[in-house]
Amino acid sequence: MFQIAGQPASVAVVAGSFFLAMAVYVLHRTAPEVNAAMQERHLRAVHKKRTMLFLLGFASIVACGMLYMAEPYFLFLLPIGCIAVTLYGRKRISYPIRNIPYIKPVAVGGSIAVLGWVLTGAPWPPLGAIGIAIVVSTDAMLCDIQDVQYDKTCGCITLPASTNEQTIWFIALLMNIGAGCFLWFAVDSPVGWIILIIFPTLFALRKLDLRMFVDLRLPLVAMIAWTL
Repeated sequence: MFQIAGQPASVAVVAGSFFLAMAVYVLHRTAPEVNAAMQERHLRAVHKKRTMLFLLGFASIVACGMLYMAEPYFLFLLPIGCIAVTLYGRKRISYPIRNIPYIKPVAVGGSIAVLGWVLTGAPWPPLGAIGIAIVVSTDAMLCDIQDVQYDKTCGCITLPASTNEQTIWFIALLMNIGAGCFLWFAVDSPVGWIILIIFPTLFALRKLDLRMFVDLRLPLVAMIAWTL
């Protein structure tokens, strides 16, 4: 987002957002819905409860310190993130957001893009955030391919659970081309063509560990963009 906005990257903001994301994700994983389709990462969260709580506290403290160094009002992002992920994954006040049909990747992509937009102070309209939201939503959809059985048992209706893998990859291709061209031409950012170039590697490596390569793709895009 710093690259897209044409701003120098802030180490405090990048580090703070890293630990903020860690804290919010760990909070989400501290109370997974237990069922027979649980994956290894869910089981680890259940069995390592004390470690998870330690990571939650550590990441929260570091995130607050780093974000406060950037802007004091960034401290509000931690409670906002905790409330948002609770509404997303747990039945507290209402139906979990992730269980609304087909909304799961949109919720993930939109929240991450909004976080980046807020932290970089990018101008309105948030064109860069829109492009990133599409890319991250696509990545979340691809990760759902491995989560089909668990999502079904949790009542979460996703596109991979409703169609076949070939269709999902075709949708992902169209979304990446659309987002990449949008960032390249409408936002005039090299991030767009970098995304277009790297996307085929996800398909080529999909049989190895799709989730890991999806998680590594955007950091790789950021590193390449940072060197330009």
